[in-house]
Amino acid sequence: MSDRTLSRRDFLRGAAALGVMATGSALGLSHASAEEIPAEFIPGTYTATAPGFGGDVTVTITVDETRILDASITADGETESIGQVAAVELKDKILELQTYQIDAVSGATSTSRAVKQACESCIAQAKGIDVSLLQAADAASGDSQSSTDWLGEAPVIDDSEVVETVDTEVLVIGAGTAGLFAACAAVEEGAKTILIEKMDEEFGGSGIRDTLAAIGSREQLEDGDNPDKFGVITELYRQSNGYGDQRLYKLWADNSGEAIDWYTDRVTEGGLRFRHEVDSHTEAVRYPIYDVGHSLQMSDTEGAHGATANILKEYAKKLGLEIHYKTALVSLIKDGNTVTGIYASTEKGYVRYNASKGVIVCTGGYSLNMDMLKALQPETAKMININYSYPGSQGDGIKACLWAGAAMDETHCGMLFDRGAVMPDQVGCQTPGVLFWMGSQPFLKVNLEGERFTNESGCYDHILHTAYTQPGMTYAMVWDANYVEDMMRFDTHGCSRMFDHENGAESVWPLALNEGYFMPMYRDQGIVVKADTIEELAVKLGLPVENFKKTVERYNELFDKQEDEDFGKEAYRLSALRTAPFEGVRMSGGYFICTMDGIRINTDINAVDTEGNPIEGLYVAGDCSGGYFATSYPNLLAGAAAGRSVTFGRLAGKNAAKR
Repeated sequence: MSDRTLSRRDFLRGAAALGVMATGSALGLSHASAEEIPAEFIPGTYTATAPGFGGDVTVTITVDETRILDASITADGETESIGQVAAVELKDKILELQTYQIDAVSGATSTSRAVKQACESCIAQAKGIDVSLLQAADAASGDSQSSTDWLGEAPVIDDSEVVETVDTEVLVIGAGTAGLFAACAAVEEGAKTILIEKMDEEFGGSGIRDTLAAIGSREQLEDGDNPDKFGVITELYRQSNGYGDQRLYKLWADNSGEAIDWYTDRVTEGGLRFRHEVDSHTEAVRYPIYDVGHSLQMSDTEGAHGATANILKEYAKKLGLEIHYKTALVSLIKDGNTVTGIYASTEKGYVRYNASKGVIVCTGGYSLNMDMLKALQPETAKMININYSYPGSQGDGIKACLWAGAAMDETHCGMLFDRGAVMPDQVGCQTPGVLFWMGSQPFLKVNLEGERFTNESGCYDHILHTAYTQPGMTYAMVWDANYVEDMMRFDTHGCSRMFDHENGAESVWPLALNEGYFMPMYRDQGIVVKADTIEELAVKLGLPVENFKKTVERYNELFDKQEDEDFGKEAYRLSALRTAPFEGVRMSGGYFICTMDGIRINTDINAVDTEGNPIEGLYVAGDCSGGYFATSYPNLLAGAAAGRSVTFGRLAGKNAAKR
């Protein structure tokens, strides 16, 4: 192969020849007779395992010289109604196609990826390939199929393959946060509107995000706490490192209040409360905060699944909205430079949807498409501890828009919160950890050398970015017996807050839930460790004792001075470590929610091409749209992403209906 680096695909493309040789040797045949047999495998049974969404997925195949005779998949740790169901379908695909290169099952990307990876390893074994060499070749090459082939070619659907044609005026794709707002707005404007969703009714449109950001809402004005518009715009622009489009920020700021008021009315009609979050501004902060957040009062829903989504769906259906489930976008249909409809995949076959006024793509990001994520956000992919993305976030809409000539952001962003805990002997987050909500509290955090390395008070993903450069990408957070009182004094903003807001609005994650359920569980599981002394705590967290003692002594000294001379943290967010019992947890990577880069849009919510020209009839809203976030998420503007989704979804629905 001369000096070209050998890749994973090279191994498997060329493995048939190795298989012939290995099979011939195994059967005692000469090279000549072996070549007469189109052997590809060494007969036998082979097993391999790969990490899935909820645990390891094991694939076993049985082969003869030329075919995969049988396959089995064990996926007991996967979600029963998603991953375990997908495993059955994936097994059938392996046998039908005789390869590990099978399409992922919608909504089960993590399980599908694990099955493909494990099956690839099985096939490699069956071809006589040392799997460790396969992995080494992939690492050495630096180019894998995932990094180059995530977009692929646009599917070609012939009209002869279409089993049904459906005509509408506005077609909304995706029944999530942005899609529901878009569909409601379009049908309110009197347009014949259809909303399609690739998941079934149980998972499709399963919820609207908890906290939504706005400026100028009715409650903000009543509270006398309406944030400065250009202050918020400036913070959004600064956090995007200047990549964000200030015209889009202003569009959100000018229209978000109306969107939130409309939603508040719908939620109230459904018997729920939606409140503006007002926090104290008595203490100076290092990082600016603005009270833009509005959140559902969780005590009203009692954990009911999709409560707000169901309210909006029922509201819109009374106005004439049709919702088609198990209907997945395949590709967009264009007439010249105008999008006129789509091809969709359904249980009965391909369906053509014609949309005379517009197609609104609200399919979410690509946080469950690991091929796409590793190609576009390799750093984010390495920092994921647990993935709580909504089902279906596979980048389908982004890819369809790109095939239709739209432009995508060239800077990327994922929403990662510093709430990924690992076992006290674990380094890194490649083995999934647990959701540890307290992780965003500004307690003392040290690296594996026992040394403090940052100001712990700031945006949730900043510490993850900093920890990326620390040993093992892993750090420990520690506190003492007074931690609840400390958290009350910390007065954090947004969803990290565990106490009611100043105006009585409920926290998204209440202290009672944390203390009554999660903390006892994590202590029992050995994730949170307890000690009577600082030295014992260091040992239990695997930290150098003397280094850690020195760091704690210095931190206590800064607390006594009420001045952080080392990293500039606000004095009221310092805490002492003097009262036993002492506790701590190792952390690595974050709680992954969504990606937030996508298709470029203009202020009409139209997708634009690479020259910046609008693509008529094509609107994009929500996490699959771009021009707004880059590199980091400004979580101190609570609900910034979901607030964009609802505001731009509503505008897209109105604009398409009026086209």
